[in-house]
Amino acid sequence: MNYIVVLVIFVITLYFFNNDRKSKINSKIPGPIGLPVLGHVLYMTGDIHLQFQKWFKQYGTIFRVRVGVHETVVITGYPTLRKAFIENSEAFASRWQPNSRYFANQFGEMAFLNGEKHALLKKVVLSEMTTVRIKKMEDHIKKECEKLIKLFDQHADSNEPFEINSYLHMFSLNIILRFLFGVDYPYDKVSQTEGIIKAIMDFFLVAGTPVVSDFIPWIKPNPKHPFFVTYNKLAEETDVLIKKYQKTKQEEIENGTFLEENETIVGGLVKEYEKGNISWGNVTHTAIDMVSAGSDTSANTMIFCLIELINHPDIQSKLNNCISTSIFPNETVITHSKYRSSIQYLTMVMKETFRMYPIGLLGIPHVTSVDVEVEGVKIAAGTQVFQNIYASHRCEEFFSSPNEFIPERFMESSNLNYGSQTNLVHFGIGVRDCIGKSLGETEIFTLLSTLINRYEFINPDPSKPLNDVGSFGLTYQPPRTKVLLKKR
Repeated sequence: MNYIVVLVIFVITLYFFNNDRKSKINSKIPGPIGLPVLGHVLYMTGDIHLQFQKWFKQYGTIFRVRVGVHETVVITGYPTLRKAFIENSEAFASRWQPNSRYFANQFGEMAFLNGEKHALLKKVVLSEMTTVRIKKMEDHIKKECEKLIKLFDQHADSNEPFEINSYLHMFSLNIILRFLFGVDYPYDKVSQTEGIIKAIMDFFLVAGTPVVSDFIPWIKPNPKHPFFVTYNKLAEETDVLIKKYQKTKQEEIENGTFLEENETIVGGLVKEYEKGNISWGNVTHTAIDMVSAGSDTSANTMIFCLIELINHPDIQSKLNNCISTSIFPNETVITHSKYRSSIQYLTMVMKETFRMYPIGLLGIPHVTSVDVEVEGVKIAAGTQVFQNIYASHRCEEFFSSPNEFIPERFMESSNLNYGSQTNLVHFGIGVRDCIGKSLGETEIFTLLSTLINRYEFINPDPSKPLNDVGSFGLTYQPPRTKVLLKKR
């Protein structure tokens, strides 16, 4: 018993010694005054991105806070982010690893892994994210669009307002499930009370809930916390899908109908598991990573975009005109590979949506592997680092009238300050940026162009604009939004 007490005291002493070193090095970085132990946690409830925006305006592009006992630096603005995450990429490449993720999956997911295991998982996933594979996925995206517009046609014929959120989430979820497991679900399953759909929805509801042990590491995580309960259920349901995929694949191999070109990301991960290169947990938790990132991000971007197009009918009309004059007659679904270069105004609309509503408001935190200097500011090794994406996109230094929806700012001739094109960091920046960005852009382009070409989206209550204020979470969450549809 005495041995255990001594060991605990030693570990805590070592922790504070290391933290004291970081504090001394980081002490010259400006930032708000925090509380003992808690640091600035009490300021970081609710819409944390708005608090970080205020601190950026007060303390500048590099400021210091403490997330509980953890030394943390927040970096804002493309020029400074570039100097950190590109010009000093090795120092900033690693992910911060919170206690909650270790407790949930022992860092089995690609997003929070570092080192060789992360590199291997990334290689497997990227091998299925090639331009050729994504173009083949367009057939599935096209079929998903066709299913969705059948339902939207019914809503247009009814002339009644309806909520779009669940439809667009199911659209994105089906695409990523098809990409991962080769399966999809009918749209009436969005409200089902069991299976993978419920597990995903339940997890999204609580995924952004704080876990105390992430701020104060010597507090043991509570296994009954909603984050762990819903994550474990999602892992169980994901395992069911993986094993179902394996069984189907084996049956196809035995009867000679399996085509290697139809292999999925999960298939690639299972191969590495069978070779002994990764654990089964790596397979399951990386699949969960992909589902979480792929289903919520694209759907939320499209919802925010439609809100802006409804609130700006002139922009919606201009976009519809650009689409209708660029496509062949009688096109039902307008695909990315066929029309991306000819409907450039849609690309501008998408970029402006990415700017105003970045889904990863602060990205996934990194950690410095060595002491490093950025713009004359020294940051200690072991410091947690946030990319302040929301504030970067809403800053007048980089974007004029940053709170206004102006797609034209992304015209090729635009060269505002550092150039509006480069000021965007919505997919993160550096070697750990979003690996699914090509699939996401393909999905968003295809559905938005198809919907705007087919329908006019109308505010059910023209006396006031639709609510465009999202809420902080695992991803930036749009408000529940009802619309009216009118066939064009």
